[in-house]
Amino acid sequence: MDIENMRAFITVAEHQSISHAAKELHQLQSNMTAKIKKIESEFNKELFYRKPRGMELNEEGKKLYAQFKKIVLLWEETRSMMNEDSPVLRLGLMVSKNPPNFDDAMKALYETYENLMVTIKTGSTPKIEEELVNGTIDIGFLVGKTDMNSLHYKKYGTEKLVLVGKNIDKPLEEILKHDNLIISSENCYYKKILDVLLEDHKAIRSDFVEIAALESMMNMCQLGMGVTLIPESDTARLGIRHYKVIDHSCCEIEKFISYRKNHKITGVEQQLMNRIVTAN
Repeated sequence: MDIENMRAFITVAEHQSISHAAKELHQLQSNMTAKIKKIESEFNKELFYRKPRGMELNEEGKKLYAQFKKIVLLWEETRSMMNEDSPVLRLGLMVSKNPPNFDDAMKALYETYENLMVTIKTGSTPKIEEELVNGTIDIGFLVGKTDMNSLHYKKYGTEKLVLVGKNIDKPLEEILKHDNLIISSENCYYKKILDVLLEDHKAIRSDFVEIAALESMMNMCQLGMGVTLIPESDTARLGIRHYKVIDHSCCEIEKFISYRKNHKITGVEQQLMNRIVTAN
């Protein structure tokens, strides 16, 4: 079984689409279809439910997906060991927001590569995209995107943003018009979401409070000095039990792994991305 065929199967399974998988792997759709048929022929089983709007793994397909992920991860680890004398990771992360399983993934890589060199830049989505384009970093983990032409984006999950603060039982319109709206910076992605909500409720605000430190931001909100948006997945970690779910499509945001289109992904980079995607 060819590793590239395994990659094709994994990518189709994750996107639930041959056309989207072909675009990500820079292959013709017909080639991707042929790879999937070859794998199904190899095991003499159908591995997907074919639907009008895509493909979904069946039970046999899910078993094979799990095995292929293990094999590809092991292959990338082997490739790195044999070809990379000094494995390097140059990463961009959102301020105060790491991808799921990031710490565990980094721990596993450090245990595998004693000479692993890591550089991490933090910032807003536009800042990380700028660092990627400039070549300061090679891989960025983003919340939202601005679709820069020179970058490739791989979606790996979604986040629901919720409103946190002491007095959030009031109507959303009243909160948006009268409470302090706290953001980490003028360029942060969550500020764009607040702008959409303000426009939707015909509220005009320019007096945002900027606090870069997450701990200070949470303290202000819990004291009743303002409100802010955070991912719902972070509420338990931050000890927040009371928050407001906002019924608006803009609060359902996508998470992406991004890199330059001309950047050749190294083995150690692929391992990190595989671990992050699998954990999501």
